[in-house]
Amino acid sequence: MFIVSCPDNCRAERRWITSVLMESFLGLRYELRFEPQAEPRSYVCIQADDRKLEIADDFLARAEGNWMSEASLPEMPLALWDIGGESIAPNLTDASLPVLFGTPGFMQYDQGARIGLDIFGAAFFMLSRYEEAVPGQRDEHDRFPAAASVAYRGGFLHRPIVDEYVELLWSAIHRLWPQVKRRRRTYATVVSCDVDHPYHPGAASLRRMVRRSAGEFIRTPSLSTALGPLRNYVASRNGNWRHDPYYHAVDWMMDVNEKAGNRVAFYFIPEITDRAMDGVCPIGDRAVTWMLKRIAARGHEIGIHPGYRSYQDARHILSAKNSLQQALDKAGIRQQVAGGRQHYLRWSTRTPAAWHAAGLHYDSTLSYAERAGFRCGTCHEYPMYDLAERKPLSLWQRPLVCMESSVIVYAGHGHTDKALDCMRQLKQAARKVNGSFTLLWHNSSLEAAAARDMYREIIA
Repeated sequence: MFIVSCPDNCRAERRWITSVLMESFLGLRYELRFEPQAEPRSYVCIQADDRKLEIADDFLARAEGNWMSEASLPEMPLALWDIGGESIAPNLTDASLPVLFGTPGFMQYDQGARIGLDIFGAAFFMLSRYEEAVPGQRDEHDRFPAAASVAYRGGFLHRPIVDEYVELLWSAIHRLWPQVKRRRRTYATVVSCDVDHPYHPGAASLRRMVRRSAGEFIRTPSLSTALGPLRNYVASRNGNWRHDPYYHAVDWMMDVNEKAGNRVAFYFIPEITDRAMDGVCPIGDRAVTWMLKRIAARGHEIGIHPGYRSYQDARHILSAKNSLQQALDKAGIRQQVAGGRQHYLRWSTRTPAAWHAAGLHYDSTLSYAERAGFRCGTCHEYPMYDLAERKPLSLWQRPLVCMESSVIVYAGHGHTDKALDCMRQLKQAARKVNGSFTLLWHNSSLEAAAARDMYREIIA
């Protein structure tokens, strides 16, 4: 067992991040001790068998008197550490490692070693989403934008930086204690779908159908194209959804993922909180019930996608969870609602506490809408932290790495090789650290043949 000694401040934060890195990520047994710091510069010390690994302690010492203020944020531009010139060889995506807190450098001496980078503090900063709790920039949906993040400004949003820091920590531990074994992890592709529209809105009402037909005719001036929405509308009135591109896509996604060996999580909006943003399809709709039954019968997950206005309100989220569970129970589906994702990726540092209060097990919201990448710095699941109450939560985060529209629409790559290459690079980065490439692709984004080709390629 290791003894982990750290400065006697920010106790709740230190307990949480030490547990996440040492236990959840590395699977190592340890005892945590808080000790007064004798040296001017503080360190976290990992000790066993008369050997000691010292790791710089910068962020929490800085944040203690400046909690959630700009003064506690990393100083830009970040220093870069060329690990290739050191005597350790961690498993990194790039030999040049950005340093959020502390300084570059590894030094080994008799019976010990010292790392200048603040691994524990930087991991806390990224995993807790500390920078998002600091008052600052928000977009039109009250979301923290990618462009404001340290990861984007520091040029490492495409890298699972916390996982790389953990690899650095493990490399040093293994050098001092070569007999120690870490938790084994394997790469996985984790696929999900936000079912914002179970069927095309044009099938919901006669007025919407007419508008869709007019739009189709303007885009492609042909009678057969313009009559397509009418055929779908008439067929759907009689329970035939085979002409509906959104509805049919759910079954198609199950088909191709089952061939690839993937289990898909489908997230549904149980309650409409904003009619302009949440769609028009109620969870109790007969067509949705049929869809839920097919998903469950084929062994895929059904989860929650709380409405646009729910993201900071535990009552809304609990009500949505209960509504979805009631729909499943009524349909005879024996699945418990365990988790899901916020609609529009609308999230704040108050959201985890709301999901925790609603009794949900996991959330998979954390990616930026306008930029794919590693918002939390990791592609491994981890338990979350409540920054406002300064306490750990039983809710786990399943970080979202890539949403299709982030690459195809927001980045402007369309259905091109460039878009596919962007997704592949993120997938390879996750594979490098034996993490999960977590992909979100909406059923409403698979009408084009090029989109379906890209989807088949990236889920394989």
